[in-house]
Amino acid sequence: MKNYFKFKILLSVVMLSSFTACQQQFVTTPNLPTEASLVADSVGNGLETELNIDYVTAFKNLKSAYSRCVAFTGEKDFVFTDNKLEEDLEMGTLFARTEGGAYLSKALIESIGQNKTRMTLFLPSSYKFAQSRLKLDAQRALGKDPMCNVAKPI
Repeated sequence: MKNYFKFKILLSVVMLSSFTACQQQFVTTPNLPTEASLVADSVGNGLETELNIDYVTAFKNLKSAYSRCVAFTGEKDFVFTDNKLEEDLEMGTLFARTEGGAYLSKALIESIGQNKTRMTLFLPSSYKFAQSRLKLDAQRALGKDPMCNVAKPI
């Protein structure tokens, strides 16, 4: 029994250290210095998907998910998100940025009809898993990512 607990502790430490390594590699890099350079050098000039959800709800879901799963403070790194909902234009924008202000990603949420939204995700061209990130952000915008879309207590 004692060996079992030692194994569980060792496994937890290994998993935590590998998670931290992934965070440093994939969360703070690659990045670009300005929004314009991010958009100009993005994978596929922006990856798009259409969602069957109202743009305001998609924006709020994504904003909440980003604050839970994208923004973080680490020993050496800090990532924050900022966003803007422009209801008069029926669109919202969400950014992930480093402490120094470099851009990691941009998500553009636009209404394309009643309960229809286009999401465009801008990631640096050297981002390794762009299609997977697009699918993940689409699930987050729909409120279906069990890790990031957590209901707030009443």
